[in-house]
Amino acid sequence: MLYLMTLRIAIVGEAFNFSNQLQISVLELVHRILALMNKSYLEPVILNESRNEIKHQYLSTEKAQKLLKWKPISTLDRGLSETIKWYQNFVDHKLALTGII
Repeated sequence: MLYLMTLRIAIVGEAFNFSNQLQISVLELVHRILALMNKSYLEPVILNESRNEIKHQYLSTEKAQKLLKWKPISTLDRGLSETIKWYQNFVDHKLALTGII
């Protein structure tokens, strides 16, 4: 119990990253999402307008693992699939409420 109380105090105001720590580009992520949605025929429009973009970045979960004893239990594709399904259900529900579908 003392450990939990100490942990709560120690993490107040802290930020944590949660990921499976894969190094994946935004373009690769978009292609994975499109594939999971059976929309691989779509191609993203890349404008190359951003400046000072960080070329390689990924989330480190070291802090969450250390302080929270957290570890990933899902793959990226599974997490994306569940997220896509949630959004599809959400949008369908909203459209049904408006009478569009």
